[in-house]
Order: sequence, then structure tokens, then C-alpha cells
Amino acid sequence: MDPRLFNAAFTGDVNALLELIQEDPLTLHTVTVTTSNTPLHVAALLGHAQFAMAAMQNCPGLADELNQQGFSPIHLASAKGHWEIVRDMLIRRPDLALIKDEDGKNPLHTAATKGRVQVLREVFSIASAQELTPKGENALHVAVKHNQHKALETLIQLANQIQVGDELVNAKDEDGNTVLHLACAAKNSKIVKLLVSDQTNVEVNAVNSEGLTALDICVTSMAGSNELEEIQEVLRSAGAEVSGRLVQAVVSNQRQQALSREDRSLTSRNYTDSLRNGIGVLAVLFATLSFQLGMNPPGGSWQDWGSSTTPNFLNVTHKPGKSISWELQKSEALTFFLANAICFFTSLTILVFLALTEVSNHVALFKKSQQYWNFMLRTLFGSLLGAAAVEFITGMALVTDTKYASNICAPAGIVIAYCFLVAFFVLPFCWFVRGRLSR
Repeated sequence: MDPRLFNAAFTGDVNALLELIQEDPLTLHTVTVTTSNTPLHVAALLGHAQFAMAAMQNCPGLADELNQQGFSPIHLASAKGHWEIVRDMLIRRPDLALIKDEDGKNPLHTAATKGRVQVLREVFSIASAQELTPKGENALHVAVKHNQHKALETLIQLANQIQVGDELVNAKDEDGNTVLHLACAAKNSKIVKLLVSDQTNVEVNAVNSEGLTALDICVTSMAGSNELEEIQEVLRSAGAEVSGRLVQAVVSNQRQQALSREDRSLTSRNYTDSLRNGIGVLAVLFATLSFQLGMNPPGGSWQDWGSSTTPNFLNVTHKPGKSISWELQKSEALTFFLANAICFFTSLTILVFLALTEVSNHVALFKKSQQYWNFMLRTLFGSLLGAAAVEFITGMALVTDTKYASNICAPAGIVIAYCFLVAFFVLPFCWFVRGRLSR
């Protein structure tokens, strides 16, 4: 666009426009080829009524052009509330009331979206009111969807004046929703009160494509909202009823919830069974190893009779089959054998408890004590793991040296503690912080 032409449209300078036209009679005709926003778009957007009429008089085709955003000049004027421009454009081109933008909406829909009441009065007609958006919505649907109470009230008044109020109020969109359905879905009590007032003859029990009435939508949306409770009272006082489809939906929902609870219960039982099986396998393994270590302790056993000839153990006597570590390091050996015994008998006890829990699953008397059995089983397993750790450390002391055992086990314990800290505290904290920052 010629910068002089743009400046004239931006400032609304009609004289400058006429001078440019006198200089080049085709200047308004060629502008549609070189730019998306014509001078008429600029004037309609900024509210320069005289400039807009001068441009339209010299080039009526400018009113049909859509800009890059898909709006015609009258759509821009309607959205901005410049009703004088809308009025004057319709005087020259009445057909512009039905022109559609890129989204398939006419100027009446645009004015309803923005709540431009005066524009609605200028552009409203039977033809424009009966025009639908691609979603099957009339101007009343659009006003309700955008919570434009005053615009909806104006549209109802205008529709009643030309005897199409009932038709528009009870019209359905592509989903079968009337304006009352949309108002209830939006939880707008003010609009609901308007729709069930004496100004309209709305069908309060109309059903949408899902077979739901407006009251059904309120009931299914109930979440402790005072406004929804108020809407329900208003609808019921107007004669609204709950449809049979809602009852079926509630029953279906209850069935789905019951099945979901059963699925969660089954998943929980499967997890518990898998955990018990794992504990049982480990208990058998620990029992086997403990028995083996009890019969064949670290360091081996004496193979003959006699006394030790080692300078450090001159007074040690031994018998065949006795533990060498018991004779040479009684304190450490006692700790080892004690831990080993705890491991062995705890493993046996766990196996007994597992057998009892299997019995309790089939005996009604024990079903109520399932939590007790599970708690005892976990406690015993924890004790088993603790005893196994003590046994391992003591066994290393027997086959190496107490000093070296502590040098090996202490760092291992520190590494385990560090991994535990990172896995259960540091990483969850970092994940939490990352989630908060991404919001």
C-alpha cells in the first residue's frame, strides 16, 4: 500500500484520499492486490466513518475483501463496536449483513461474541439471525458461549419483535444443544434466569444429541457449587425434569466405578501375591545358606586331635570336626553363629507364616486379620535381612581380619546409604522442583 494512502486511512483524512484518487483513479482498486489490509479495513478498525464511506463510495468492492486474519471491514467495525460505520455500510450494501469471515461467522456473530449491543441492533435481521456458524450455532448460541448476557438479552428482544424468538431460543447446534444447555454447561445462573423468564418460551426439557436435558447437565456437573444448586432450583421451578438417559448414565457410571474398584483390588492382590512369592523364595534361599554355613562355618573345621603349635595359640586344643574359628576367635565366632541361627530360624518362621497366610485366604475366620499377617511377615523379613547383614560382616571378620572387614563393610554401607538418599530424597525433590518451575 502507498504510504500516503495508509497515512490517510490511519488518520481518517478524507481530503488526502480524494487527492490520491484524483492523482491515480485506480489507487483503491490496485491496493487489494498489493496488501491484505485495505484502507477500508484500517478505517473500519479505527472508527473513521467518513473516510470509510468515501473509500467505499469510490471502490465498493473493498467491503468484500478479507484481510490476512480473515476479517472483512464490516467484521472489524462490528468487533470494535463502531456501529455508525456498520450502519452506513449496510445502507450502501445490505448484503454485507450476510458476509462471512474466514471462520464462517457473519457480522452478527462477531458483534454477539464481543457484546456490541448497538451493532447488534444495526445488523440484526431475520436472514442474519438464521445464519449459522460451521458448528451450527446461531447468534444466541455465540452470545451464551461468550457469556454476553446483555447481548443475549438484546438478541432475544430483537427476535421477539419479528416473531422469531421461540425459533432462535430453541434452535440446536451440531451437538443438539440449545442455548439453555450451553448456559447450564457454563454454570451461568444469570443467563439461565434470563432464558426461563417471561421474555422467552424456552423448552426446558429439550434433549441434546446425548439425550440429556439442561437439568441433566447441571446434575452431572454438581461439585458443591452454590451457583449450580441455584441453577437447579431455577430450572425445576420452570418445570425442568431429569431424563431417563441420565438415570441410565448414573447406573452405567456406578457399574464402571465398581469394575474399577474390582480392578484395583485385583491389582493389589496380584502385587501382594507376587511380594509373598518373592519373600518365600528368599526365605528358602536364606534357610539353605544358613544351614550350610552352620554345618560348614568360615575357616573350616579341625581334621585331627591335638593342640595348636602356632606361637600365638599354644594353649588351644581341638577335636576333629570342630570349627577352627570357634577355637581361635570365640567372640567373633559366637556373633557369627548367633546371627546365622537367627537367619535360619527366621527363614523357617517366614515359611510358616506364608503357609498360614495361604490358609487365611480361604478361611473366613482369618480373613479379617490379613493386615496383621502381612505386617508380621514384613517385620520378620526385615529381621531376616538385618541378621543376614550382621552374619555377613562377622563372617568377613572371621575369614579376614576385623580391621579389614570394617574397612570393607563401612565404605559399602556408606555407598548404600548414599544411594538410598539420592533415590528416595534428592531425585524426588528435584522432580518436584522441576514440576513447579514448569507451571
